[in-house]
Amino acid sequence: MAPPALPFVAAFYAALTGLLCVVLSSLVIRQRLRTHTSIGDGGDDRLGRMARVFGNFAEYAALVLVLLALIEICGGPRWLVHVLGAGFIIGRLAHAYGLASTLAVNPGRSAGIALTLLTILVASVTLLVLVAQKVFA
Repeated sequence: MAPPALPFVAAFYAALTGLLCVVLSSLVIRQRLRTHTSIGDGGDDRLGRMARVFGNFAEYAALVLVLLALIEICGGPRWLVHVLGAGFIIGRLAHAYGLASTLAVNPGRSAGIALTLLTILVASVTLLVLVAQKVFA
């Protein structure tokens, strides 16, 4: 049995996710400094939205990165890890832009959540298939 592959493609998307994390948290910090708000949103709608943008990103990032790494380690196609990783990054960017703009439902938010959930769904099913081939073979 060959040793598992190192998840270099997943690591690439982990690095992009880390950079996006820094950008989104910087937006929250900037708004906190503008409003002199240390905790919570201080009643500032923009700060509340920016905090929610970051929070929503953080809620999905770890799960997606673990799924991508496991797909790659378990021998899944690298092209699929690229597609899923790119879909996640694009989805989170679209969602962040949409939510930062308004609390109303809008195309950015809708596309962002659709891409994110599609990424999780495809990654989860792919991982189940890969693991089932090893466990039940």
